[in-house]
Amino acid sequence: MNVLFVHEVDWLKKVVFDIHTLAESLSLKGHRVYAIDYENNWQPDGFLGLGKLKTTEIPGVSRAFPSSSVTLRRPGFIRLPVLSRLSAGVSHFREISRTIKEKDIDVIVLYGVATNGLPALYAARLAKVPVAFRSIDILNQLVPYQCLQPPTRWLEKAVYKRSDMILSLTPGLTGYLIRLGAPENHIRLLPMPVDTGLFKPFDVTPEFRQKWGITKEDKVIVYIGTLFDFSGLDLAIRHFPKIIEQVPHAKLLIVGDGPQRPRLDSLIKEMKLESKVVITGFQPYDTMPQFLNLATVCLNPFVITGATRDIFPGKIVQYLACGKAVVATPLPGLVVMTPGENEGLVYAATPEEMAEKTAALLTDTAYRQKLERNGLNYVNRRHSHQAIAAQLEDSLKEVVKAKRNG
Repeated sequence: MNVLFVHEVDWLKKVVFDIHTLAESLSLKGHRVYAIDYENNWQPDGFLGLGKLKTTEIPGVSRAFPSSSVTLRRPGFIRLPVLSRLSAGVSHFREISRTIKEKDIDVIVLYGVATNGLPALYAARLAKVPVAFRSIDILNQLVPYQCLQPPTRWLEKAVYKRSDMILSLTPGLTGYLIRLGAPENHIRLLPMPVDTGLFKPFDVTPEFRQKWGITKEDKVIVYIGTLFDFSGLDLAIRHFPKIIEQVPHAKLLIVGDGPQRPRLDSLIKEMKLESKVVITGFQPYDTMPQFLNLATVCLNPFVITGATRDIFPGKIVQYLACGKAVVATPLPGLVVMTPGENEGLVYAATPEEMAEKTAALLTDTAYRQKLERNGLNYVNRRHSHQAIAAQLEDSLKEVVKAKRNG
């Protein structure tokens, strides 16, 4: 198949996540894969700094798998506030239409809503090409300006109703999609993929430990990911002294960066935890397994909000694939997919309980190893990128056949 992925974030700068893994997995299976993205963190450039409308093509892109190949087509837009999104909607429609025709696209996998959702659907309808929407978030809740959340929700409804198929990450998201008007018979469950060839248990080199100030005696708690305000890491840090009381060699290693970083830095300094809590900043994707294999326990302390309630954080399967026990907030979308110990997780509803259960796992080796085995078995069985790619391939073939049969 010739498959076009359409998103509204920067394909090259966005941390490797679901869209990269799915697109490149299809490439590894022999499909020709194309992508259209939007430079969401744009800076002024070009004549008078206004940008240009010409498309830039970048062949042979690979972010998740070195041997994969995705052709990235990046439409231009006017680099001015407000006009950037509006002009991108026009240029994306033109580029999607052109790509469908030039590359004989069989199916579009759509992630975007606000910028290119309706333009992609309209271009696809004119060309009689099916669209499968990939749902991994409550998108209107991720909009930073509250006044823009209602129109984004309206756009979500419009996109979900018009998509030929929706690939939902969790049953919780499926319920949300149905409430917004998506036809239930159009929805297929597609779990989060993970590269089990990259994310796997192994011994970290002494040099890597030394670089981050980790000794063999340390009991390391690891969190990886973008530092959003809902991360819950501020609460975890405030309760970290309770863990240190029981486990003096405990350290918290936060691998990532984001809008919450200044607040966390101030909190660490305020609590005099500089020797116990380390924030690495953004690190290369291929180093994530090394950080995870420094861990004794991994953490996901997300606060339950409208944005997090029904999601399945991708970091969870990366933790489990590296053979790590996980302590997590009981996000409903996560719990329904991974109910608990049989999948390698324990849940904690409050920061106090999270500190207590983390300390227990750090000290109870037998219990921790039981969770590690369970989690590794579960993720290899349900979330390997090969298995998810096969499911995706079947779903796309199904929607292509249905479209051709009218």
